[in-house]
Amino acid sequence: MQTFKIALTIVVALFVQDLLPGYLPFFQYIDLPLIVTVYVALQRAPMLGMATGCASGLAHDALVGGILGVGGFSRTLIGYIVAMVSIKLSVENPLTRLAVVGLASVVHTVLFVGLYQMLRQEHVLEQVLPHVGSWGEFGATVGWRAMGDALTAAGVFMVLDRVFAEQRAARRMAIKRRFYE
Repeated sequence: MQTFKIALTIVVALFVQDLLPGYLPFFQYIDLPLIVTVYVALQRAPMLGMATGCASGLAHDALVGGILGVGGFSRTLIGYIVAMVSIKLSVENPLTRLAVVGLASVVHTVLFVGLYQMLRQEHVLEQVLPHVGSWGEFGATVGWRAMGDALTAAGVFMVLDRVFAEQRAARRMAIKRRFYE
């Protein structure tokens, strides 16, 4: 059942991600599949976080265009890193979770652009990440994306906490056992 919920959540995130930037221009700075990947990775399951990142990244690459696998690789790496951080540290505080989303957004964007630069595919990068012509514009885009993802994650996480209520209860019990016993 959990796998079905995650798959459905990825499909809805991809659909909304594809639909809304045409109507709301600021939505180009929000990456819903990345937010879903971070949410799942915060459940302290590295393999699940990696699988979610891989699936959402490959599906997003297929929808947006560009090189198939670049987004999948970067989101898989983000899923693994966030899951490992959530195992080692307590990230249950809502502000901490939002900070993790912001940092994940920065790392994802830098890794994504770095992979395109490494593959010498700057012309494709302009299609995937528009409005980035100089390093200053790139820095501004990274900042806006981090802020947009973190603010959007506040609402998305509340919805996902209701969808994945059984995992939330299990996560809280694991934290109590780990830190208070």
